[in-house]
Amino acid sequence: MRIVFVLLVLGVSFFGIAGPQLAGRVERVVSGNTISVRIEAVLAPLSGFSPGTVIQARYVGVSFSEAGADNAYALNSLLVGGKQVFLEVEEKARAEGGSVLAYVFLDREGWLMVNAILVATPVFSFVPTPGANRYDHLLKYFDNPPSPPSLVCSVLYSWNEAGRHVGERACVEGPVASVGTSRGGDVFLNLGKPYPDPNRFTLFIPARHVGKFEVVFGPRFWTNLLGRTVLAQGEIRLYQGVPEIELSDPSNLSIP
Repeated sequence: MRIVFVLLVLGVSFFGIAGPQLAGRVERVVSGNTISVRIEAVLAPLSGFSPGTVIQARYVGVSFSEAGADNAYALNSLLVGGKQVFLEVEEKARAEGGSVLAYVFLDREGWLMVNAILVATPVFSFVPTPGANRYDHLLKYFDNPPSPPSLVCSVLYSWNEAGRHVGERACVEGPVASVGTSRGGDVFLNLGKPYPDPNRFTLFIPARHVGKFEVVFGPRFWTNLLGRTVLAQGEIRLYQGVPEIELSDPSNLSIP
């Protein structure tokens, strides 16, 4: 999520319109997309709000399934429970029950939008809110980021023949038989045979690059790859007798 936050900074900064109008503290997390906030300060001209009052705010565009309600509540609580937040409210629309419709931020400048952080996770989804659409394009993007371009391979080897081509730059394809991580955060995708079988082919993603792959393929994407066939491009090397490709750029990995 660290890298997702960076993208959110870029996205919200680029598309920002009004910016936070209220500062407050979360008194209670009501659900995965609703919070109770005590207003501490009015930061911009806004009628109907004053310090000391408590409002119920619903995140614009943020939805979750009934089956995922507990997980949604837990994530929302982890993100904002008891914290100071900053609200940009929709003045012309209200949620059912009278809740204020809001874009909620973790910082006064409006860089880190809670709505966008939540829809970027598998627990939440973006659903347009009638009358409140100023950030729809941003929320829709983070709910379903575009797929990376397909790899164009001039040379393609299957996982079990790639070891005969050490030193070549090529594409290697194979089913993920096991995945693993090191204590330092490196990620290993073992093709064809599981670790520690010496006949496996390994895709190695150093820890310093893992965040870039999570932005493209999702948080901890490797945990969902068992049995799936992947395609990677790079220089084939030997590491302790096992052929591998070291990946640093998500564009060199294709997950159909």
